[in-house]
Amino acid sequence: MAFRRLGRAVSEPPERGHGLAPFLKRWTIPIIGALTPVGLIAVNISVFVVKNLNEFRWGITILAFVSGLLLNSWAALNIYRTFQRRRPDHALVADRNQELVLVGGMLIVIIAAFLTALFCYMGLSSEANLPNGVTFITGIGAVLIPILLQGIFRRTVRRDRQHDDRATVGGLPPSPPSSQPPLPPSFRSPR
Repeated sequence: MAFRRLGRAVSEPPERGHGLAPFLKRWTIPIIGALTPVGLIAVNISVFVVKNLNEFRWGITILAFVSGLLLNSWAALNIYRTFQRRRPDHALVADRNQELVLVGGMLIVIIAAFLTALFCYMGLSSEANLPNGVTFITGIGAVLIPILLQGIFRRTVRRDRQHDDRATVGGLPPSPPSSQPPLPPSFRSPR
């Protein structure tokens, strides 16, 4: 649709396309322009962290312990659920052993989180040891592990649901058959 403005036709701007090419066309120059300021900010933050490494060391260690607890608990729960779906007759998923499995799983989760925090604390012991290749590779692995686990768990759940004929809501098991008495004829829906 064209608009008239002072005696000449002005057309509407063309619609922007979706996809990689239009995105790159719009954002390449702003991204390149932002690299230097982001780099300067990163250098200033890293120098501040190195100068105050002792304080950051404790904070990062505590965060490593908390994130280790959360990630390991999440992974353990998903492993248990997958095992429960695939081997419902195994003794570890029986109701009578649930407390034992829970306590044992939490013990493993806590030990793993403690070791993660301990190695983090030791890796940040001195600014002379930074940057540290092992810490860098371990950090990249720590970022990738939740992403990979999420992909594995989603694929496993999807595959299990394809093999399972029972309809469930939100991953909950199907409800047991109703034990309610049948409705009187006056309340039944017409067929």
